[in-house]
Amino acid sequence: EVVDVSATIEELTALVYAEADERSKTRALLCHAFHHARHERLLIARDMLLMSHLQDSIGYSDVSTQILYNRAIVRVGIAAFHHGQYAECAAALGDMVGANRQRELLAQGLSSARYNERNAEQEKLERRRQVPFHMHISLELVEACFLVATLLLEVPLLCAQRADPKRRVPMSKALRRLLDAYERLIFAAPAEHLREHVMAAAHQLLDGEWQKAVATITALPAWEQMSDPPKTRAMLTARLQEEGLRAYLLTYARAYSTVSVAQLAQRFELSEAKVHAVVSKMLAADELPCALWDGPSGALAIQPLAELSTLQQLSVTLSDKAAALVESNERLLDARTGGYGYKYDIKPPWGQRGAEGGRGGWGGANG
Repeated sequence: EVVDVSATIEELTALVYAEADERSKTRALLCHAFHHARHERLLIARDMLLMSHLQDSIGYSDVSTQILYNRAIVRVGIAAFHHGQYAECAAALGDMVGANRQRELLAQGLSSARYNERNAEQEKLERRRQVPFHMHISLELVEACFLVATLLLEVPLLCAQRADPKRRVPMSKALRRLLDAYERLIFAAPAEHLREHVMAAAHQLLDGEWQKAVATITALPAWEQMSDPPKTRAMLTARLQEEGLRAYLLTYARAYSTVSVAQLAQRFELSEAKVHAVVSKMLAADELPCALWDGPSGALAIQPLAELSTLQQLSVTLSDKAAALVESNERLLDARTGGYGYKYDIKPPWGQRGAEGGRGGWGGANG
């Protein structure tokens, strides 16, 4: 007899919600959300976690409930990656990967870096809380989903960083740390580990070699642990083609006066409609301020930007720093005097007219 596991879990959780205490209700909800995320029902699992508002009170729960919450969040992040929701995947897995304590937070082992921070009794308690091996979530899959999702989201920031190395653009701390370590290498050997593969793919994407980036990312063995590996690889290939197009235009647009849509479609093996859609989104987001569509030819016309001289760049930097200094001084003055700074000391002209009983001011109400 075939048993509908989802229906059985639905009945059991409904019973717990009706009769049990608050801790049991919380744990039942987390297990229910984990079950939905495990079977790729992303929207149901995400809505259950958001509507429960557990993220606001989970810090006051016991350690075992917090571990269950971490496992549910990680599984939701993996489900988001499966559906191509890379922003939600990066948001769900960011804290887990950034803390570099995945084993402890998921109760799948002990971190060797923290052996000196706990005594024998604490270590014994942590070992008791560990989940069985058959319930482990692959840490390699978690890190692969987070790094690849972050890479796909921050291609424009990587292009801006390469164009101006001295400019510190806001990006993921984990990705920036890996990029800085990779760029400090004197000799870049062939990639062996997961992080090296992702960093190599990032540089290949920025260099316009999107085929190599696709081969590097899709060859990761972590995708075999997804529920549908061929679908995941096909989805990554399509997204990397689009991000390769964006990176190519952001990096090499200044070298062109006009770019044909057919040429871009042939280069990145995309349809002309898809190329037109991607470029139009870039124009709407002001990522290509010097470009516009040429109506008669249907090509992308790129106008050369006026390059600032060294003196002009220094002048702009000086003006920005002076404005920041003035604002910081005004804030310091406000904190000491309780006022609103010099810029609010001048009374507006309509206030003076009103004080004299003229039209339109507060003084006109007298009488």
